[in-house]
Amino acid sequence: MKSLPGTSELEAELERLRHQEMFLDATEQAAHIGHCEWDYETGLIISCSNGYAAIFNQTVAEIMQSQNSWDLMLEVLHAEDRAFYSQSYDLRKNEGSYEVEYRIQRNDGEVRHIYEVGFVDTDKEGQIRSAFCLLQDITERKNYELRLENRDAMAQQVEAITDIGHFTYAPTTASYDDLSEGVAKIHGAAVDEYQSMVSSRADYIEDVHPEDQEKLIEIYRKHDADGEDYKVEYRIHRSDGEMCWIREQGTSLRSPSGEFRSIGVVQDITQQIVTEQNLRDSRDSLEAMVKSRTRKLAETVKQLEGEIKEREKIAAELHFLANHDALTGLPSLRLCKDRLNQSLAEARRTSQMSAVMFLDLDGFKEINDEHGHEFGDLVLQATALRIKAEIRETDTVARIGGDEFIIILSSLPDFNVAERIASGLIEQIVQPIRVENVEVAVSASIGISLYPENGQTAEDLIRSADKAMYHIKRHGKNNFGFFRSEEAV
Repeated sequence: MKSLPGTSELEAELERLRHQEMFLDATEQAAHIGHCEWDYETGLIISCSNGYAAIFNQTVAEIMQSQNSWDLMLEVLHAEDRAFYSQSYDLRKNEGSYEVEYRIQRNDGEVRHIYEVGFVDTDKEGQIRSAFCLLQDITERKNYELRLENRDAMAQQVEAITDIGHFTYAPTTASYDDLSEGVAKIHGAAVDEYQSMVSSRADYIEDVHPEDQEKLIEIYRKHDADGEDYKVEYRIHRSDGEMCWIREQGTSLRSPSGEFRSIGVVQDITQQIVTEQNLRDSRDSLEAMVKSRTRKLAETVKQLEGEIKEREKIAAELHFLANHDALTGLPSLRLCKDRLNQSLAEARRTSQMSAVMFLDLDGFKEINDEHGHEFGDLVLQATALRIKAEIRETDTVARIGGDEFIIILSSLPDFNVAERIASGLIEQIVQPIRVENVEVAVSASIGISLYPENGQTAEDLIRSADKAMYHIKRHGKNNFGFFRSEEAV
């Protein structure tokens, strides 16, 4: 009769299991991943890791209760992704494994993006009995990709699904205790084949690009000596000859007995590197276009280059283009309304007057028809400069489309100031404009609305100024006038 294991053997086995759990938790923490097992026959979740629970901002006990059926699990998913996630059931059944991306709605209300890979077990009839699922919180990557996609329509953005692998390394034996399937996949090899070829760091470094080997060897040496965390990016040659960029992060753990272990995560970031290079190329193209359009935008870009980092600069350029007119460099309607709301708030605090001018050019369509749109664009640019020269530094002029402009006059002591500015605009705009040795002339019809007499909101004031402008158009043009209540009829 076989005897039961002794106490020391049980303690050793428990110690080994604790170590494995510790390594797994640390690996999941480093990679922002978690795992669970699901029993489809009972409709119950069998088990889950701390990393899995953390993704949902819950404890393991809370997960076992809140996801205790397929319907409860679907309730955790974002409403728009539930049908899509349910459809993946057929894929799991037919393929035996699956990968899917979806969103979850956590108990704190935060929406997180999840990348899930899984493997299913079926019975003889092909029905799914259980599944092992590995989840990764890819919210930060998704947010980053979204910022990149908004960068420029000319720059094609490719959504990179990050491949991840983990390993454990024992400096005392100078060998890998574990090289996951993910590591082998990144290197373009089957896991059994890769594990048989790579047992030490010297074996691993053979696949590293020659120019990066010395850097990686030094990082490994320092990590083995002091146990400090590290992060490094380098290139490898896969088994198929393709070169890939790798990001590796490592940390160290020490058991109660003092045994040192290094655990790490490797990630294929090739697509990210390629995307960033494409963005740099696209940025260069965009800058060339902006500089050819207007000197003002070029100066703004130059100033941004000296003040912010390269990636922040890209976001700032996009923000500027979203809020300004590309032809004249003036604020857009969106920014105009924002500044008008600020002006109205200031007027309420100081009990002063604000005014809105709606300016429409007279005769511009005829110039466009006769000389072409490019010629007309130059006339618009020259007119925009004249408008800016006539208003005060505290005022705002915006081009809202075609030959229409809105001017915001803030902190007016009385309406006479608006009258003087409007008179100056009429006088300056009507002066002849010479473009490419051709002299043309336009005039302006300006409608003016006053706060608070003609409206309490930005929309009301713009609408009133627009009506006053059309009244001027109908009565001779090349003039300005204030909104009168009878014009609203």
